[in-house]
Amino acid sequence: MDVRKVKSRVVTALVAVSLAGSLCGFSSVAFGEDAPAGSMSFWEKTKVTGTVDVNYNYNINRPTTTAAAAAKNAYRGFDVNPNTFNIGLVELAIENSPNDWVSFRTDLDFGRDAGIVQATEAWGTATSTFNLQQAYIRLKTHVGNGLNFKVGKFVTMHGAEVIEAAANTNISRGFLFNYAIPFTHTGILASYSFADWINLDLGVVNGWNSVVDTNNGKSVHAMFTIKPMDKVVLTVGGTVGPETAGKDGPVRALVDSVLTYTLNDQWNFVLNYDIGRDNGLAAGGTKGIADWQGVAGYINWKPFDKFGLSLRGEYFKDDTVNAAGTTGMTAGALTGTTASKKIYEGTLTSHYYLADGLDLRFEYRHDQGDQSSFLRGTGASRKFQDTIASQLVYAF
Repeated sequence: MDVRKVKSRVVTALVAVSLAGSLCGFSSVAFGEDAPAGSMSFWEKTKVTGTVDVNYNYNINRPTTTAAAAAKNAYRGFDVNPNTFNIGLVELAIENSPNDWVSFRTDLDFGRDAGIVQATEAWGTATSTFNLQQAYIRLKTHVGNGLNFKVGKFVTMHGAEVIEAAANTNISRGFLFNYAIPFTHTGILASYSFADWINLDLGVVNGWNSVVDTNNGKSVHAMFTIKPMDKVVLTVGGTVGPETAGKDGPVRALVDSVLTYTLNDQWNFVLNYDIGRDNGLAAGGTKGIADWQGVAGYINWKPFDKFGLSLRGEYFKDDTVNAAGTTGMTAGALTGTTASKKIYEGTLTSHYYLADGLDLRFEYRHDQGDQSSFLRGTGASRKFQDTIASQLVYAF
């Protein structure tokens, strides 16, 4: 028998026992009865949630050309990269309530989607993989039925879809989410319930996705939430204010409405309509005008605990006219193509609920435009594109 090996094993065992004892002692001090009251009360009043999604997207057009910028899924905001695996969004949300009248929440986002959202903000870049999606303090009062305030940065109240993939019913986001509405606001928002069935949110914010305001004006952000019956929820609101950098005059206005009808545990229906106008869209603050409107319908069916289907149909119209005289969805147009002014899409997504909070999704989507604005691998363009995607989402 090798005496050195025996000694080595004995020493290793003693070190392991010593470390285990030390950890047990540390845990009894850190989390036991002798733990400082402040540290325990903080964690007892803190809620941590999060999501993570990984996905793969394939474009049947295979838009790979010599221009790297053109190798994209046209008119998409998040699933822009075709034929590749992606880490979409990794989010960690922390909410602490030291008492019943004040709370703090922050949402920390990582991954490709974090950079896409941050790129819309004054301090952001598309190459970033981190974004502070939300950071606000909520204050509650005893005025009337309860007047509450939210101060800081928070996600918009508009639209039927959200930034987190886990909270959406489709893998891809719709045109309305990408083009018609903002993602976030920074400012102050008051909320008041007039009755159990009607609530008003009203606030003053920097504008659309503006952590740092780019002019001296402010925007008004408002939303009525009406619940005429248990199964029906209607939200009607809007945002209005100057959005052109360096100019306080041109105004952007948006009206957003979402109707949700939940028939039972199996069937859910959603209808979203947006209409907007911006008098100062063109570069340099020249007299450009943007008019857009769109409608999206959603049908969600969950016949079994482990399986569900989600269908989305959507129409979006953009009558943008800027100083150069170009028209169409200029924000989404690809190099060398003619932008579409009218675009449609149909999306079917399947859900396989593998475990609590774990959703495996597969999706087919067809986009159709009124112009040949979807690139092919040959460098030519056509009026449509078809994509197939898969996604694994976990929410806790």
